[in-house]
Amino acid sequence: MSAHPSLQRHWRGAPDELLAAELSAARDSVAAFADVTQASGSLLQSWIGGREVVEYEHYPHDDVVDLRHGSQFYYHAHRDGDREHGHLHLFWHATASGRRRYLRDGAARWQRTAPTHLFAISLDSRGLPVGLFTVNRWVTDGHWFDAATVSAFVARFELGAIAGHEASCRWLTGFVRLYGPLVRELLVRRDRRLARRGELAPALADPQLEVLSRMAIDWSADLDALEAEAARRGL
Repeated sequence: MSAHPSLQRHWRGAPDELLAAELSAARDSVAAFADVTQASGSLLQSWIGGREVVEYEHYPHDDVVDLRHGSQFYYHAHRDGDREHGHLHLFWHATASGRRRYLRDGAARWQRTAPTHLFAISLDSRGLPVGLFTVNRWVTDGHWFDAATVSAFVARFELGAIAGHEASCRWLTGFVRLYGPLVRELLVRRDRRLARRGELAPALADPQLEVLSRMAIDWSADLDALEAEAARRGL
């Protein structure tokens, strides 16, 4: 595979300040990936901890939740595939109006609703990201928002140094910054597919509609392309 054309177009058109910020996030993500691999063997093992992977179980068991930023993720595996070992589901805590929902330490996370699903990241058996996808509402529940609103949530997705998961949180925060343009594209495709089904409510509950949009990625090629664009500009 090669660098994704949409990312390349985004970087070519990005102002220097934005490109430099995305480059910094990408480099920090790579450094964090190296740190977690050295410490745990892989991203997967940093969450699984050597246990047998049970289908549909969450890893870590209680998810990783940043109470300050309202961001959350977990890893699980339930598909047979040539490339995917499992995937991360990413969430952002929001009220029905789309406002940030503030969480209190020790308070019930699920008092009003499950967190809003943003998108998912497919990982291979080495813990390398190989794809992005979106899912229907019935898969994860939570409030449903259109592509523009969810894109705004994605732009605010951030994870601090959550105890025991500091490196993987750094990796994921930088990764989301890098792939923001592709996630926005995925969300637009998601909404277009649902629109073709007519009325939204039944489409969101249709068990025949699970994965609504997906794309394969080559993380290494995308990083190389970003570095090349930055070098061309002398950044």
